[in-house]
Amino acid sequence: MKLLYVLPRVSGEGGVQRVIAYKLNYLVTHFDYDIHLLCHDQTLSFYPLDSRIQIYYLSLEGNPWSYFQQYRRGIKDTVAIVKPEVVVVCDGFKGYFLPFFKLNVPLVFEVHGSYYNRIYPSSDWGWKNVKYIFELLIKRRLAARFNCLVVLSEKAKEEWKLPSTVVIPNPNWIVPLPRHPQKIALMVARHSYEKGIDRILPIWSKFITLHPDWKLHIFGSGSKASSKKQASSLGILDTVHFKEPTPDITAIYAQSGMFLMTSRFEGLPMALMEAMACGVPCVAYDCPVGPRALLLTKEHGYLIPEGNSEAYLSAMNEIAHDFPNTPHASTAMSSVARFQPEKVMKQWVTLLESIRSNAKGNIV
Repeated sequence: MKLLYVLPRVSGEGGVQRVIAYKLNYLVTHFDYDIHLLCHDQTLSFYPLDSRIQIYYLSLEGNPWSYFQQYRRGIKDTVAIVKPEVVVVCDGFKGYFLPFFKLNVPLVFEVHGSYYNRIYPSSDWGWKNVKYIFELLIKRRLAARFNCLVVLSEKAKEEWKLPSTVVIPNPNWIVPLPRHPQKIALMVARHSYEKGIDRILPIWSKFITLHPDWKLHIFGSGSKASSKKQASSLGILDTVHFKEPTPDITAIYAQSGMFLMTSRFEGLPMALMEAMACGVPCVAYDCPVGPRALLLTKEHGYLIPEGNSEAYLSAMNEIAHDFPNTPHASTAMSSVARFQPEKVMKQWVTLLESIRSNAKGNIV
């Protein structure tokens, strides 16, 4: 099958870039798909891409209208050149408008976050908040124009409320290493509002008074200035280590005594899935919508009511008390076995082949 994937960039180290790189490589290697990738960031991929994957780049600049027109023209030109059998879009709000470009090809929209995802505080009542409300009002109607909407969990499907929605989770490709846990609490999250690093630091300031021999390691991109300032004001800067992302984090999981997630919004968080697969005790807020799809029961880890910092701290204290024992390790590892690449990618291939075979008369 000839497939065109549209996404903003391959250069980031985030979960979206990682999972898409893995899926495209898998489709090329195991199913001999002819993969074409269209981006509008010309920096190199953070994760390896198979040399058979053809990458195209858009040049987008100018005012919003000019930017959008360049985007539309670039999409149409690339489709004309590639002649894909299916186009898969994972490209933010502007990606929802592809059905209006008259591409004459089946379209799939792939969603990696909550329908209600925010990238800035709700208290910001400026233009950004107006934009968020506008997008919230219309993106479901736009998504309904695609042949299929792919989400990561049943909870996400409930948010979208569209009959064309299909649930396909992200694959877990982690091969765990033997564990040698240290008194390290691990976070893997970029420094952004939705990832909630600002929510873990006050909790950590209380935890460290009871367990002064523990350290918090935060691996993530983005500006760390705000987080460092907050840690300094809480007097915990010497116990928090801010680290740059690494493409191979498996060894980091093997050394970690617990994994922490205080996101405000998630899709199906790959870092949480990876930590569970490596047998790391996990604590996560029950934010929309992903953690609940992974931490199904108390035997899998600690799913904390959204925003309940005292319950979150209590869970961390339990893990520290049990250290180095990991009561949840085996059940957590067995839980994420349902995300084995063979199972997940078979779902993708079945969906794409079905869309191609049913394309006649149903093209957007």
